[in-house]
Amino acid sequence: MIHLRNVGGAVLGWVVMAGAVFLLFSGLWMVLGPDGAFQPQSWEVSGMWLLGSILVSLLAAVIGGLVCTWVAADDRGLLMLMALVLVLGVAVALFDAPAPEGIRPPGVSMPEAMNSAQQPKWLAWLNPVLGVVGAFAGSRLVRNR
Repeated sequence: MIHLRNVGGAVLGWVVMAGAVFLLFSGLWMVLGPDGAFQPQSWEVSGMWLLGSILVSLLAAVIGGLVCTWVAADDRGLLMLMALVLVLGVAVALFDAPAPEGIRPPGVSMPEAMNSAQQPKWLAWLNPVLGVVGAFAGSRLVRNR
């Protein structure tokens, strides 16, 4: 039987995770700016952005797993969250957007950067793994209290 608290915990955990990703990436963008986030005159992301992206993804997943575990009735809520993160992450990795043409103009906005940034394919496949591992780690922070 599916417990509604498990479904609610998984959904809320995912929503919190998505919100944390947005806020943390916004902060990273404010710190690095376009010149720090991208390779010179390119839409390819920089090494600093890659490192920040991995940390942001992991931290957001930890927060999502923590929230899910607080709300869920048992560990099945966390399993639902981890399955959701895995399925959506693989879907994003499979349907990657094509690279924009031309060189990156100076001073691009954050929305423009979000739509045009080109990250390595391995990062798209790493993100679901980071999401699952981070959600599990976040859940253990609650369960071990």
